[in-house]
Amino acid sequence: MSAPICRAPLDAQTLLAYWLGELDEAATAAVDEHLFGCEACGAELDALVALGAGVRQAFGAGLVAAVVGAGFVQRLAERGLQLRQYRVAPGTGVDCHVEPGDDLVVSRLDASLAGVRRLDMLLYPGDGTPVLRSEDIPFDPDAGEVVAVVSAARLRTLTSGSERCELLAVDEHGQRLVGAYTFNHHGPAA
Repeated sequence: MSAPICRAPLDAQTLLAYWLGELDEAATAAVDEHLFGCEACGAELDALVALGAGVRQAFGAGLVAAVVGAGFVQRLAERGLQLRQYRVAPGTGVDCHVEPGDDLVVSRLDASLAGVRRLDMLLYPGDGTPVLRSEDIPFDPDAGEVVAVVSAARLRTLTSGSERCELLAVDEHGQRLVGAYTFNHHGPAA
């Protein structure tokens, strides 16, 4: 038996916007109608939902962190998640901790991003593990910040110590430091 085929498949961006409830009423109705008669696109939507559930589970367990847009953080707050947020200027640090009710920790790294085409993030964990490098992270050059989200569950496992983060602009001539940020973690709050 072969997999169902759609002659006018809905793209992943449309399916994702539909699932997140971000489409207007007319677009939602059009997707509903298409999905009612299209097994292939329904299967694609099911796969996206399953992927989202897996990502949520891994994120909640502290297995992953993410660099996101400011709008994503706003949607997290609107969905009722408890966010602890820190804003850090380049060359400075912040004393931080996690409260028992926190779901996620949001780090807003101020940065001058004008003219930057590719941005990498380096993390120097305070526990002696090797440097972690995330290449070509998402950023909005006009926003003046990079937003990183980490599960509070992961941070609760840390003892007091410092971690350093660097943002590097990368181009055909090499790389340059955009900003260095220090997080002085004080362990879980009592």
